[in-house]
Amino acid sequence: MLYLVDEPMADLAFRTIAGDEDPRIALIQDGVLLASRAAAEVDAPIYAVAKDVEVRGVDLPSEIEPVPYDTLIELVVEHETKSFV
Repeated sequence: MLYLVDEPMADLAFRTIAGDEDPRIALIQDGVLLASRAAAEVDAPIYAVAKDVEVRGVDLPSEIEPVPYDTLIELVVEHETKSFV
């Protein structure tokens, strides 16, 4: 399951993700501000929208992959998705 995570819904998102055996996380909008928390709490592939990272001046941990919007769309098409935006 791919989880789209923005900051206002982060607590609910991370509780939900904890019960998933094969999660993938995409941090979008202000969700990119949670990069360090996501990397510390979740053992799964984590992506962050590169433009959102740039606009907010976030330094991503090495385990988080910055991706352009077109890659995010590909991920959404390829995986069942839950939105916490």
